[in-house]
Amino acid sequence: MDGSFLVSDFFEDRILRYARDGTLSQMYGGVGEGPGEFLDLGPAFILNDTVVVGVDDQRRLLQMFRRADGSVLGSQPYRGRVGASGYSQVGQSVVFPSRELRGLTSVAIWSIPDQQIDYVVPLPDEYVRSAIRPDGFVGQFAAFQSLGNSVAWEDTILSGMSGLNSVFVSTWDGITFDTLRPPAVRRRGVPEDIQQRMDANDLPEGPFEISSGLLGLYRLSDGAIVLFHHDATLEGEQPHGTITADIYLSVIAPDLSSACVDGLVPHFKSMRAIHTVVRDTVFLLDRRVNEEEERLDSWIRMYRIDTSRCSWLQME
Repeated sequence: MDGSFLVSDFFEDRILRYARDGTLSQMYGGVGEGPGEFLDLGPAFILNDTVVVGVDDQRRLLQMFRRADGSVLGSQPYRGRVGASGYSQVGQSVVFPSRELRGLTSVAIWSIPDQQIDYVVPLPDEYVRSAIRPDGFVGQFAAFQSLGNSVAWEDTILSGMSGLNSVFVSTWDGITFDTLRPPAVRRRGVPEDIQQRMDANDLPEGPFEISSGLLGLYRLSDGAIVLFHHDATLEGEQPHGTITADIYLSVIAPDLSSACVDGLVPHFKSMRAIHTVVRDTVFLLDRRVNEEEERLDSWIRMYRIDTSRCSWLQME
């Protein structure tokens, strides 16, 4: 790796690769319906340090580009709603979160040589109840809290949905054999009846403020697990309001028995930040509105994850 990083430009439907000093090195894709183009760009990730992959949320396509020169290499159809984080390459397979309501699964395994995607790990019961309704419509809970997270290694997959506090431990066949529930100390946490309340529209505080959202799941070099929770706030009204969030980072110990929870991640809070974890370092895309010069200023902030002074709590 040369220290460069990818940024999904959702406004222009293109992927930008920046050098470590912040200079633009390469662009991938653009707006359109042709090969290598996007109608609704989602996350981007890299395979084998040679192939850049961008998610087209609207067309349900994984668009592939040669990292060095941006040339188009092809595309791979997928099903479901891809999550915001959690792309793990293990051998010749990529594991990523995708909430798939047809088969009621939450994780996809893309076999690169075979160009085949298998859908595994059952959706949690709350999502099944919200998706399978007598009126035939998907409930607000499954629709609004639709983003999944995953991380995988060897024969184990960890996954979690944005609307719940649970992290599920599964085999690659999708058999769940353990459930982790990191304690909520500083963040809002998740009400036990969140699915029923959201589907019944019993939300005096609004759908953004009712609970914490799980929006990041990563594995550190020592086997510990990093989670990001967002306590979001809507300023104004949709669709033109601004979503901001307090972001909390938690670390689950490698043996999955205890956790250091709810460290507040500093950022400007002008709008919701985007983050990832690479080699035990948090990379956070932070943005702030510069009203004097009428522009949006952006930074990539890097934080080292240090658990040396943690108070470890037993998992619930």
